[in-house]
Amino acid sequence: MRSALEHISSIELIQLTYCENCMRSAPDLLLGLPISMPLVLDMDGTLIAGDMLFKSFIANIRRNPLIAISCAGWLIRGRAFLKSQLAARYHVEWASVQFHKEVVDLAIREKNAGRTVVIATAADVAIATTVASKLGFIDRVFASDGERNYKGAAKAQVLEEAFPGGFIYAGDSAADLAIWKQASGIVLVNVRESVAEAARKLERPVLELSAHTKVGAVL
Repeated sequence: MRSALEHISSIELIQLTYCENCMRSAPDLLLGLPISMPLVLDMDGTLIAGDMLFKSFIANIRRNPLIAISCAGWLIRGRAFLKSQLAARYHVEWASVQFHKEVVDLAIREKNAGRTVVIATAADVAIATTVASKLGFIDRVFASDGERNYKGAAKAQVLEEAFPGGFIYAGDSAADLAIWKQASGIVLVNVRESVAEAARKLERPVLELSAHTKVGAVL
């Protein structure tokens, strides 16, 4: 039988845990890096399980199967445009969104210590800001905007420009290697061993998370 705590939604859990006025000293700095360096979280596969582009596509198809025809035309104009069009027609279905508890716990700990916590995602900005608005610890969002698809090298460039003093980046896939090359610290979340090995060779401090505990976001 599941405990009462397991039935609490992740959003409720975050609200219970995050205390805006309980800043703590952090003798155990994350990866030994200063609090001035933000913790940047990828969203799909890192902060949450799954892919919001896929979720938005499926939700739109279920509502209107003919939208698949429009998707082909939107994709011709680029992945960022496709994402923006699907997002504009999508209401986040919180019953299908699950957060990785280990990543949430890390973000809350660092926020309470005084570190800025950021989402940087290739998902559309409308979806990313909706997710961020439900969480009590996100300070800033970088996301695809209909013209620019913030993935891989494009994401690395915008983060390097935004945080010239360095940043810690949490990601889950080979596409994140381009960002880890520019980051001061690396957080690996459920990555394949080949990706983990490539990340370790970058000679940055590394934290590896096996984020298998998921908490739902049913509101």
